[in-house]
Amino acid sequence: MAKAKGKKEAKNSKNSQSHIRARLDYLHQASAYFQGKSTLTEGQNVKVHKHTSDAGHVDPEDNDHTVDTQQVCSVDQKKTQEPLRNLSRVCVSHLRAVAMKTQIRLPVTLKRSVCKRCDTILIPEVTCSHETKNASRGGKKPWADVLVVRCLSCGTEKRFPQTGKRGRKLVERRNEKNSASVLDVNSLEVDTSAASQGEAVELCKENMSMLDAADVPVT
Repeated sequence: MAKAKGKKEAKNSKNSQSHIRARLDYLHQASAYFQGKSTLTEGQNVKVHKHTSDAGHVDPEDNDHTVDTQQVCSVDQKKTQEPLRNLSRVCVSHLRAVAMKTQIRLPVTLKRSVCKRCDTILIPEVTCSHETKNASRGGKKPWADVLVVRCLSCGTEKRFPQTGKRGRKLVERRNEKNSASVLDVNSLEVDTSAASQGEAVELCKENMSMLDAADVPVT
């Protein structure tokens, strides 16, 4: 019975984080959805502002009936955008909190798509700006290119090297050292065996020559 329980616990441990990962995926999709809706409402408000800007011009005789369409559009834009953006940030903050509490490592792509300061989803040319910088003199070193991602809501910048190679893990380096040492030992063994074989051949030749000399009759 003890072995059966141990097997059941092992099986459960593999799938114990499936519901947590499903929750993380849901929160990420919800935050992306709300952020996309906020950008759509912004575009719609801009279109409404363009269509109503011509209607806002009234003859100078009817000054009492003029309406400032810019103020109306800005108020509508704030009312529709801010709640959706706040919902998106709340979902991202919940996502990070769940990942930290359950000690689940988030994917690199997900980390890079979220601002660590204000929890805004980074969308190129919408909520963030991308710029490639090279700090070398005159930009002559192509391996010094760095992608700078700047959040437009809080101004936080992230830097990602474009051509730099990531360092290998300690386990990989140890395995390489062990394989190299094994190869060296094998090569030394081969050399010693070849040398011993050569010495044996030389001894055999010397013995044969001595036997040949002994067989010669003395005159």
